[in-house]
Amino acid sequence: MNKILDVFYNQIISEAAKSEIDAFLKYNIVFSTEFVEENKRIDASSITDEVIIPTLKITDKEKFDKLLVEYVTLACNFYDDFDQLYDKFDDQNDNKELWRLKTIFVNLFANASIDDFNNPCEYLQRRINFINNSCEEKVCEGYSEILKSTISVEIKKDTLSNEAPYKFGVVAVDELGQEFDFPYIRFGISNNKAYVYAIQNSKKSINDSKKIKRGLYKVGEGFDLNEDNYENYEEGNLKDVSSSFVVAINMFASYLSTIGINEIVVPSILIERYNAKTMATKKRLEHHIIDEDRYNEIMKFNSDLQSNLTEKLLRTVMRLGSHYEDFKVLSYPMEVDSYLHFDITNQEECNNNLLRETNMLVKKGKNKTK
Repeated sequence: MNKILDVFYNQIISEAAKSEIDAFLKYNIVFSTEFVEENKRIDASSITDEVIIPTLKITDKEKFDKLLVEYVTLACNFYDDFDQLYDKFDDQNDNKELWRLKTIFVNLFANASIDDFNNPCEYLQRRINFINNSCEEKVCEGYSEILKSTISVEIKKDTLSNEAPYKFGVVAVDELGQEFDFPYIRFGISNNKAYVYAIQNSKKSINDSKKIKRGLYKVGEGFDLNEDNYENYEEGNLKDVSSSFVVAINMFASYLSTIGINEIVVPSILIERYNAKTMATKKRLEHHIIDEDRYNEIMKFNSDLQSNLTEKLLRTVMRLGSHYEDFKVLSYPMEVDSYLHFDITNQEECNNNLLRETNMLVKKGKNKTK
C-alpha cells in the first residue's frame, strides 16, 4: 500500500475516532468515517458532548485515494516550514517522515467545513487547486494621497498551520517613514473563485503611523450609520468592522479583478478548529488544571470568540457591498452550502474615496507588472 494511504487508513482514521491524532505533538481532531460503497462506518467519540463530530463520507474510494495521495504529495513539497518545527527534536529524526505526513493530515482536516467532510473528493481537488494556482508575487507599489503613504502589496506562501496556502499582505509607509501593517488575507484560488479563510493581524504587526490611522477613518464615508448599526442588526451589522480590514479586503477584491476572478467564497465555520479548543479545555478540567467555574468561563469565551471571528470575517467581506453599487451576496451560509458567496464583478461605482483610490492603486500597479 502507498505510504500515504497506509498512514491514513491505519493511523489517522482510528486516531480521529478517538479524538486525538499523534503527530509527535498531540492534536485534538475528531471525526467519524463512512465508506458508502462498503456500507461500513467507523464511529468517533469525544471526551465531551460539547463538540460537533463530523463524518468523513467516502463515496468513491478509488477517486478519494487518488486525490488524497496527490494532495499530500503536493503539500509535502509545497510547505517548507515543517522542518523548523521538528529539527530541534533530534531523537525524532527517524520518525520525521511519519510526523510530516500526519501533520499534513491534521491540517487538511482542521481546515475542512461540514460540507467538505460530506464531499471530500471535491474538497481535496480544491486544496490541490489552491497549491497549483501559484499566487506568489509582488503585486504593486503606489502612493495613496488620502493616507499620505506609499503602499506595497505582496502575496506570499503561508505556513502549514494556517488555513490556506497563500497570504495577501499590504504595508503602508507614511511620509515620516512610519509603517502600518494591514491584516493578512489567507486565501486559495480554485475554479475561478477566491476562498477567503481568514483576515488576521500578524502578532508582529507594526502600526506606528498615526497619520495612516487617522486616514483610515475615511472608510466611514458613504456608509449609512443610521440604517446599518447594532441597534437595527445587532451582531449582523456592517458598522462594527475594523477599517484596516475593510481596506485590505477592498484591495484584495481589486487584485482578484485583475486576474479575472469575480467571486469571493467565505466559510462560515471550520468545525475542527472549534472542536480542538473545546476538547483542549475539557482536558484541562479533567487534569485539574482548571476548576469547573474556570472551565465554564473559558468555554463561553471560546464560543464567543469563534462567533466573533466567523461573524467579523463574513461582515468584513459583506461591508464592501455598502460601498460598491453592484457588489452583492449570491448566497448566505446554509442557503446553498455552508459558505458565503459574494459577487465582486462590477467595481466601477464606489461611494468611498479611500476605497476607490486603493482599488485603483492595485489595478494600475498590477497592470504595470504585466
